[in-house]
Amino acid sequence: MFSRRCELQQLLSVLPERLERSVQNHPQLEEIVEIVLDLGRRPIARFPSGDWSMSQEPVTIADLEDAICMVGDFVDDNRAGIDRTLHRISAIRNRGGRIVGLTCRVGRAVTGSAEMARDLVSSGASLLLMGPPGVGKTTAIREVARMLADDYDRRVVIVDTSNEIAGDGDIPHPGIGRARRMQVTNVGLQHKIMIEAVENHMPETIVIDEIGTELEAAAAVTIAQRGVQLVATAHGTSVENLIKNPSLEILVGGIQSVTLGDDEARRRGVQKSVLERKGPPAFSTAIEMASRTEWRIHHSLTATIDALLAGRSPSIEIRNMKDKEGTAPEELPVLNQIENEEKDVFKKLQDNGSESKLFSLYPYQISEEFLKQAIEVLELEETIGVASDIGAADAVLTLRSKLRENVWVRNIAKFRQLPVFAIKANTLAQMIRATRAVLEMEMLRGTSSSTRKSKVEDEIDALEEARLAIEQIVIAKGQAVELLPRSAGITALQIRLAESYQLASETSGIEPKVRLRILPLLQQGSRQSSSINNTKEESSQGRVQGGTSVSKLPLLPTDFLED
Repeated sequence: MFSRRCELQQLLSVLPERLERSVQNHPQLEEIVEIVLDLGRRPIARFPSGDWSMSQEPVTIADLEDAICMVGDFVDDNRAGIDRTLHRISAIRNRGGRIVGLTCRVGRAVTGSAEMARDLVSSGASLLLMGPPGVGKTTAIREVARMLADDYDRRVVIVDTSNEIAGDGDIPHPGIGRARRMQVTNVGLQHKIMIEAVENHMPETIVIDEIGTELEAAAAVTIAQRGVQLVATAHGTSVENLIKNPSLEILVGGIQSVTLGDDEARRRGVQKSVLERKGPPAFSTAIEMASRTEWRIHHSLTATIDALLAGRSPSIEIRNMKDKEGTAPEELPVLNQIENEEKDVFKKLQDNGSESKLFSLYPYQISEEFLKQAIEVLELEETIGVASDIGAADAVLTLRSKLRENVWVRNIAKFRQLPVFAIKANTLAQMIRATRAVLEMEMLRGTSSSTRKSKVEDEIDALEEARLAIEQIVIAKGQAVELLPRSAGITALQIRLAESYQLASETSGIEPKVRLRILPLLQQGSRQSSSINNTKEESSQGRVQGGTSVSKLPLLPTDFLED
């Protein structure tokens, strides 16, 4: 086992003797971040608590030359290292090429630093880590590489541009475990080494630090298309930065301007010219590292990009972890997150003086857009809300497949005693079924299960009939459609669904058989009932077409998995 204290002493030994003695006496020596030596200025040691002057005497040329002699060669990126350590020494040169400043960054391998993303790592997802300098991106990606190689027995190859992940020298640092490392002789050749790693060494996972150029982004896309798991960091603090970066936008699939037709623009409620993705992103999941202890997870990078381009707020999950004096956390990150969130919620309730009446549903890896549409169709905006984080939710809604493969959501639901509703498919019909089940679980407790099941199935069948008629006939062919006769309550649900598509409708008949006719265009006011008779032939044709489509649909399952 390598000693963190011993490695730190190797970096301090690079300093002139007077500076080494000075910093050795600092009470927070173990937490030191970096040391800055600039010619003619006082030497500075940086700690999490702030900068500290190591000496009142300015740095001299002799001090810099002594330090340079103790480290390896500086290559074209002006970086050097110390053999078999993770420390990084970066040089500042004058116009003549002479070194006039050094930044000595302390490198540490922290076991457990990527524990908040263990469930994502184990699932085989391609991960993109972003964040400002100093939040621990390289430390996290190093731990992810070790975790994949040692804990999950994957063939991992690290493309180590500046020897920051696996350390300086020919023998990699023990912090990467059994992962292999390929060094990059020239920064401009990183994209070629990335492709070479895939072609020559048959990896299951490629780990890359600092994707910053268009060529490197294109190489990452090529690797992703070959079915290799990618774990990388990129310049930028958020996913939105990637969209605005012309060199890196290919990582999120590329952005293009699309002109929509009048009907499609009206249906979406947007302008005719919109931005859309060209293709799928190179990464399935993105992590925004706000700090060393707070990560923001975008479980579906595709959904995040689409939401941002559409002007909506993406669905993210915030994970927090308590940092105990730089050591690996002993508590589960999720417990720390919930503990903080519950305090915030309690404080909000005290400030407001009363508890919110909304029942909050947390959508975990399902379409938030479908869920909101289901709430709107059922007119439950005043009853149900969509929670942006699980800490403020009253229940969890997720896919059954996701619930089985991910223990994280089960653990957090158990900890907070939240009911978990699992649906089989990520569709609007299933969302409506789940929304009604959540609210009617108590109201219908006195009725038999068969009665409850029959009622829900009738509503879902009617809404699915309306949806197919709208999308396949009214919108696609511009024809009006008359639906099968239903009760007034169910017809009201179909009307609201049509309105969500910006379409008009009219009704005829009386209870218990009310007929609904959906019109191609949204019109103000209502038409006279005689208009149905004038277009009886057209309505009959539309009804036959719509009925044929619906009659072949099997009834959707009504059972929910609840923990």
